[in-house]
Order: sequence, then structure tokens, then C-alpha cells
Amino acid sequence: MRNPYQTRKGDAWLRPSWVVFLDILGFVASARQAVESGTQETHLQRLRSALGEAKKELLEGIENSWESNLDFPAPYIIKVFTDNVVLGFPVRDDGESEFGRMISIVGRYQYTLLKHGFFVRGGIAFGDLYMDDDLVYGNGLLDAYAAEATLARDPRVVLGPSAMSEVHTHLAWYAKVAIAPHNEHLLVDSDSQMFVNYLAIPIDGLQRGEQLPADYLDQLKEHRALILSRLEEFSSAPTLWSKYAWVGTYHNLFCTEFVSEPDLQIDPQNLSQPARRLDEVYTREGKDIYRDGKVVGSFKSMFEYKVQSEPE
Repeated sequence: MRNPYQTRKGDAWLRPSWVVFLDILGFVASARQAVESGTQETHLQRLRSALGEAKKELLEGIENSWESNLDFPAPYIIKVFTDNVVLGFPVRDDGESEFGRMISIVGRYQYTLLKHGFFVRGGIAFGDLYMDDDLVYGNGLLDAYAAEATLARDPRVVLGPSAMSEVHTHLAWYAKVAIAPHNEHLLVDSDSQMFVNYLAIPIDGLQRGEQLPADYLDQLKEHRALILSRLEEFSSAPTLWSKYAWVGTYHNLFCTEFVSEPDLQIDPQNLSQPARRLDEVYTREGKDIYRDGKVVGSFKSMFEYKVQSEPE
């Protein structure tokens, strides 16, 4: 298949496109932790396995495309560098069919990496784009990166202003917003950001009330367990803890609003951190003060302090 961003003559073609920029949340920190703990080899193999499976999801849409054995442009282009992914979906007219394909691929990518314990953050934009083996160029890329860097914040893939504007136009084509496919695949967050409802993608087409596939139900349980594990792991790191509290809130919403599995919800008390008295946080053993199992202070005699005198 041909590069859709090049003419038959091989010239560069800057095209209106859906553009996606994705990365793994906390990748640098987890890689450094693996170095410090001496588990680089294990971390590498886990990451390689996860990215390998996720990349198959990205490529499947191209390999299974009806144009795949013909001299047609590919439906989209992928650029991967370690945990960073850029996707370009050139549009032919209104862009809705390409949007549907894109959301499905992005959601499956998120879902696949989650099965390996990796959360994804990203941004989606609509704008001009050019891609080849060596170059990614255009305001679409700049806007998608900006959405990931400044709007996503949590483990979610958000739509930047340019993408939301196009979606608003799509919604106007339907008699009711409730019957638009976007209504199942996207959600609007409390901060007004529109994001991909990734847990809905693997069961797209399943009617509410229908029995969930057993493997999907197992994955939903693992999703819950992973969130609880991260909440405990980062209980003393507020900026990181809040990201997983966000995922927990999304998980609970999905379990009640989309699949009627209230028993799989996370206790809301686990998703908030109220202020605590000092004796709930610190303990004293011997001469030492402990917090989260670590010594943070020790007893000092008054004789160990230097008495300050006013200079003459």
C-alpha cells in the first residue's frame, strides 16, 4: 500500500487529518526505578511484550483494510518510538468514518497496554499533516502534542479544541445526540475535556443488559485490581496518586453506566484522601519516628543543639 501523504509521483502531500499523539504514563520514572532496583531486564521484557501486542492492534486496521492488496493509499500511518506513538488518519471528506476507525484503534491500544499494567495518556487533534519514514510535520501534530502535554493530565486520551470542533459538527448530523456513535465512544470529564471511553471499545456493539464475554469481565476485574495497586503504591505521592484516583472514578462510572456491574466498583473511600491526624500517619519506635515504614526523624537531646547568641 502507498503512503497516503505522498502523491503517486512521490511528492509530499500535506493533508487534513486526524492526528493522535500517545505515550505511556510514567514511563521514564518506571524505567529509572527499574535501573535502581536492578530489574531492568524484567522491565524491558514486560515493556517489549506489551508494546509488541499493542502494535499489532495498530497495524491490524491497515492489514485488514480492503485496500491492502491494491495500489491504494493506506488508511492511516503509524510512527513509533519506544513509548511514543503518532498516528495520522488523512480524511477524504467529512472525516467521520476516519474518526470512527481512529477511536476504535486508539481505544484498543489503551486497553491492550492496560492488560500489561501500562496506562496511556494522549491527545487527538484535527489539522494538516505530512508523514513518511523520516518526518512528521504539520499543525495537526503540534496540536495533538499540545493536547497530550497540557490537557490530558491523567491517564486519558483527550480531544484538543480542533478535534472537538469537528466532533460538534458530526453531532449536528444526528436527530439526537444519544443516537450518535460518539455518545458511546467518548465522555466529557468534569474539567470539560472530551476523552476516549477506552473500556467501551472492546465490547462495541454489545447491547446494554447483554452478558459480557467472560474474558472481558476478567479484564475488568484486573483493571480494578491494577488501580487499587497503584493507589496504594503512590499513596505518599499526591501528584501521581490523583492520576490513579481519576482512573478509579472512570472505572466506577463505566461499571454503573455502561455494563451494569456495580459489584466491580472501587470503594469511593479509596478514591479520596481526607486530612488525617498526625498519630494516624506517624509512629514512634524507640528513638525513631516512622512514616510508611521509613524512619523520617530521630530523637535529639537538647545538649545536641548549639545555643544561638546575639552577635556583639
